[in-house]
Amino acid sequence: MNVAFYSASTGLIQTQRSLNITANNIANVNTAGFKAMRSSFADLIYTNPKAGLPELKEGHGAHIAKTDLMFSIGQLEMTDQLLDFAIPSEGFFAVMDGGGTVGYTKDGSFSVSEMGGAWYLVNKNGSRVLDNNSLPIVVSHNDFGEIDYSEIINAIGVFTFDNPYGAEAAGDNLYMPTQSSGQPVANPNLDKLAGALERSNVDLANEMIKTIETQRAYQLNARIVQTADELERIANSLR
Repeated sequence: MNVAFYSASTGLIQTQRSLNITANNIANVNTAGFKAMRSSFADLIYTNPKAGLPELKEGHGAHIAKTDLMFSIGQLEMTDQLLDFAIPSEGFFAVMDGGGTVGYTKDGSFSVSEMGGAWYLVNKNGSRVLDNNSLPIVVSHNDFGEIDYSEIINAIGVFTFDNPYGAEAAGDNLYMPTQSSGQPVANPNLDKLAGALERSNVDLANEMIKTIETQRAYQLNARIVQTADELERIANSLR
């Protein structure tokens, strides 16, 4: 097979990956605290097909060099729900699942759930919300079953990364620390808003433009694959 076939085939695979990233952004346009992702392309290795012509370079397509998290702060929406919280900064909430794994999220849509005879503050997935000491928050109530909501907002921990853009998206709207992000550190001085949620920072108009651009690139690579295959077939049929 010729170089055009392989280069275009690589382009098909990589543009499909980029479309998947954009589709995931669009699917989460209404997910509280979701952060959009952006793919960045880079050229693959160049080779010199003729030793006597060092200035002549032959490319081999492109690939997604990295996928960046866009941590701009989304619009704050007042919900008037007493267990909705937002952090108007680069801070994160910390949650712990049933297996003890701690993840970090911008989604502050919480509720109260009973576990083992105690009541805990949990997120949508049932993971327990942590305080600044990385301990699950136990929700107390009076004899009438009433909750002290001011106590809850004071108890909720807020954590920051040295480089949040280096965090790893782990699914379920959670982010995990990496060597690039550094370990999260509690910062009790950051503001928390009760009765509000941070909306997704996905810009739907930009995502639609990105979709069209990537689709055109996919179609172009598909056409090159078809043309290269036809040329190869013609060459093989020559006698």
